[in-house]
Amino acid sequence: RQETMCTANDKMDISKKAKNVSASDRVKQYPLGVLHSDGGKLFCTYCNVTVDHYRKSSVDRHLDSSTHQKRKVEIQSTTANDSLVKKQKTVTSLFQKSTENCEVRNYLNFELTEEFVCANIPLEKLDNRKLCEFLRRHVTNGGAIPSSAQLRREYLPKSCRVSQQGLNGEDV
Repeated sequence: RQETMCTANDKMDISKKAKNVSASDRVKQYPLGVLHSDGGKLFCTYCNVTVDHYRKSSVDRHLDSSTHQKRKVEIQSTTANDSLVKKQKTVTSLFQKSTENCEVRNYLNFELTEEFVCANIPLEKLDNRKLCEFLRRHVTNGGAIPSSAQLRREYLPKSCRVSQQGLNGEDV
């Protein structure tokens, strides 16, 4: 009899969390635009709060709450299009996006410097106002091209090292 009590208590201690349900899986179970996931977290689009995605009852309780209902009506009355609603993001995903943008800009600046050097075009030509406006309008990240002085200081030495390694037959 004591063994039965022990196993019954052990069964009660087991959590009712669904450990295999991800935040993105939970989003698919509800109407489009109500919830969104980012960085493994589940967010209510209307309230901009995190919701426990492991328990469906927690999500349902939040969606039935008066605060959520009031916020939903508020947002739906002010914005005709649900895509205009700002969605909460995790800090990790914001830093990741920022890092990716920085790498793209650095690569553009490096390649631009390299091409100008190979074509024997002075980097000072990039300081021309008309050329800067053209690059801003027609080149992705063209507005992020720095002055010729910064290109000379930051990217020209890197370009020279890469060229030197290429001449020496080293891996670039």
